[in-house]
Amino acid sequence: MAVNPPVSLVMATCDKREYLALTLESLLAQTYTRFEVVVCDDGTAGGVADITDQLRDRIAITLVVQENRGRAAARNAALERAQGDLVVFMDDDRMAAPEFVAAHVAATADGKGVIGWKRRALTWWRPGVLPVSEHDLLRLADRVGSAERLNAPIRLLAPGDLAADPEAVLAPVEKGGTALGDEPDNYHAIVEEYGTGLDDFRFGWALATTANLGVARDAITAAGGFDETFTGWGLEDTDLSYRLHRLGVRFSVDADAVNYHQIHPLADPDPAVASRIMRAQLMKNLDHFCRRHRALDAYLFRRRWEHAVTLAEADRLLKRVEAESDPLLRRELEALYGDR
Repeated sequence: MAVNPPVSLVMATCDKREYLALTLESLLAQTYTRFEVVVCDDGTAGGVADITDQLRDRIAITLVVQENRGRAAARNAALERAQGDLVVFMDDDRMAAPEFVAAHVAATADGKGVIGWKRRALTWWRPGVLPVSEHDLLRLADRVGSAERLNAPIRLLAPGDLAADPEAVLAPVEKGGTALGDEPDNYHAIVEEYGTGLDDFRFGWALATTANLGVARDAITAAGGFDETFTGWGLEDTDLSYRLHRLGVRFSVDADAVNYHQIHPLADPDPAVASRIMRAQLMKNLDHFCRRHRALDAYLFRRRWEHAVTLAEADRLLKRVEAESDPLLRRELEALYGDR
């Protein structure tokens, strides 16, 4: 890979126009500027061309448009147009910190897949439909002046604010910014136990989602891109990371490659109902993932989502199996946890 490789930022979008606009605006403030942006609009009502057209004179941006075919198909369509040696995946609702691209470029110099650090931000307050905690609400009420103001929608970030002063915008809420802290899927306990290099951790691929992930384009091509037979929410990106892992790509975490997940309404106006819908889709895709790969580490990953083991416990069990010269333990576990 070249010393300063060209970078392709790849994202899929569907019906998140307001959030996409802020995500793209965050890219105007990047300290590393040798990148392109490839967006696949997967059936947004009204399209997003008006949003991307506003930026064409400031960043290199390509818009691919298709009827709604799902997350995997949309990312594959974007990848077909990507030119960079390094692909950095990010979601359409993830605002990038100014050092985001630079950190991915620096961290992938040794050919690893890089899992960036994910934080949360609140850019639009919408009463009753956002998955926020009581602690989040208290901080937000303090910022806007009273809890009563939270009875009505509030736009917390106006167009132009992010490009003009990203440091202020991405500051914590209590300092007048939008940031609400880390996302839970940073897997703090794993990083604390194994380090950011994830040395000797067998499930680094399980942490590698396209919310914030940098991988060499050649490796993605060798892995065959995304499997479009995954439907609904979840796992199409983990499946790609698993196949990259099987090809020899090793993943590490870089806490400097930060983006901010804009908290947004989910699949149902009731966040609790939306969570149940998403989990049902995830578990269906987990079964598909296990049938596709038929391997013990895949089965153990499903057990993690069934709350039967943690990833650290799965890691220790897999290492114990690997240390056994007799394959009996592996066969017994595969039979116990395998296809259903």
